[in-house]
Amino acid sequence: MIKSILIPTDGSPNSIVAAQYGIYLGSIFEAEITGLNVIDIRALEGPFLSDISGSLGFSPYQNYLPKFQHILEERADLILNGFKNYCQRSSVQPRLKRLSGIIPSIISEEAKKVDLVVIAQRGEHEEWSTGLLGSTTESVVRKSPRPVLVTPKTYREFNNIVIAYDGGNEANKALKTACELFSSFTCNVTVVFVTEDDEKSSELTAEVREFVGPYQIDIHITRLHGEHGKAILDYADQKNTDLIVMGAFGHSRIHDLILGGTTAYIIRKSSIPILLQR
Repeated sequence: MIKSILIPTDGSPNSIVAAQYGIYLGSIFEAEITGLNVIDIRALEGPFLSDISGSLGFSPYQNYLPKFQHILEERADLILNGFKNYCQRSSVQPRLKRLSGIIPSIISEEAKKVDLVVIAQRGEHEEWSTGLLGSTTESVVRKSPRPVLVTPKTYREFNNIVIAYDGGNEANKALKTACELFSSFTCNVTVVFVTEDDEKSSELTAEVREFVGPYQIDIHITRLHGEHGKAILDYADQKNTDLIVMGAFGHSRIHDLILGGTTAYIIRKSSIPILLQR
């Protein structure tokens, strides 16, 4: 059961959508919501400020460090106040946190104190995103000890849910999380797996039915064909899915770095929320 939700926010439109999802789930589970803004300490490091001060003809950057830090802190407070005001319009009184550090690391550390992290797929620098691994969201998904809901550009409630399953440890944890969270939801739940092997298909079907049985959830099981990430997203689009639940980064990190991996592909390409479980 979810009783605490962490929502990292940078004040961007996408992070407002993340707040919408957080408020939505918070109202369902009667969970406490915490808004977090992290001041990136890399913006205060020598090379960055030195380059700026040098190009503008300023005196050594150390003279400007306290002022620049104060500016970043004021900006963070404005963002958090905006988050608070947005939540209060839905009669939610959030907790607020302003911290400094490496953004993905701080978010992952704070995740230890909550049940769920809700984070936007893209942040304030979306227009400059390369789509490569290493973004804040992908880093948080890799490091977070709690489930992470990655949210898209637009909001909609959960009526049709797809659980991607491959029999691995991460997928099994994701299936368990989905059953625990959505057993009381009034929604359609479909478990999908991608395989060309008939024997594997039968094994996965049996596994899912045996595990889901005690939860008394009415589920559908569908076998897909093709490349994993694309097949899952295509099916989700065809069925007007509102949420995909899946395990995060089931292969080795080397595999993900070289080939991208199903998880990274879906994070980048999905236009609907993804609930990821490590």
